[in-house]
Amino acid sequence: MITVLATLALLVEPAHWETPPDVTRSDYPALARDLRINGAVTLECMNNESGALTRCAAVSAKPADAGFQQAALAIVFRGRVAQPPGVPFTIELPFDILTEGDEPLRQPWEGPEPGPEHIEAARAFTDSFYSGSRSATERSIRDWKVVEMPPEKAALLRGWMAELYPDLEAEKAWQAAGIARVLALHGVDYLPTKKPIGWDVWYAQVSQASPEDPALIRNEMRRRYCAAFDCVSGLAVD
Repeated sequence: MITVLATLALLVEPAHWETPPDVTRSDYPALARDLRINGAVTLECMNNESGALTRCAAVSAKPADAGFQQAALAIVFRGRVAQPPGVPFTIELPFDILTEGDEPLRQPWEGPEPGPEHIEAARAFTDSFYSGSRSATERSIRDWKVVEMPPEKAALLRGWMAELYPDLEAEKAWQAAGIARVLALHGVDYLPTKKPIGWDVWYAQVSQASPEDPALIRNEMRRRYCAAFDCVSGLAVD
């Protein structure tokens, strides 16, 4: 596998890096991270006498309008170059560390089914937890910065979300069902007010126990997005 640092050496007008910038999963724009989409950005930069980059402009990004240009501008300034100051050069910054393709689906729930006491406790917790929350569609519109996209693209994404995403009440019902199953699994009829020992395990179990797998939705969104727009084939493998 070609790493991000190795790929950074393949510049249009080669620059000599003293400290190349790493790209991490958290650097990806939310849309690309959620849908497992890699990308690439071309930047034009200059540096000062110490090798620090002083000016960079994102020239192009693939796919476009997915947030990669803004992300690249934050990442590239972490690097330091060893070359004459004030001489413009071009950087091809790859975002190629995500494993592309469909997200694996969960295994069917094999734990105990909840009783009325577990269901009641789970619904009470979910009602409290989701008080004032936004729906999955509203969260994605915010996190993906859909309002900043070209109108045609924004309208297409909104239409897909309206078709595929659950409304807030359905999302709450899925979450409550998962919590109720986990309460039954642990033999308690209430959700602890403080995080229990092994809370990370509990949290993972709730995701596993939900009757609906959100990976199905994300996979379909990814397929539609990459069919309509130009996704980049990444280099990461499982």
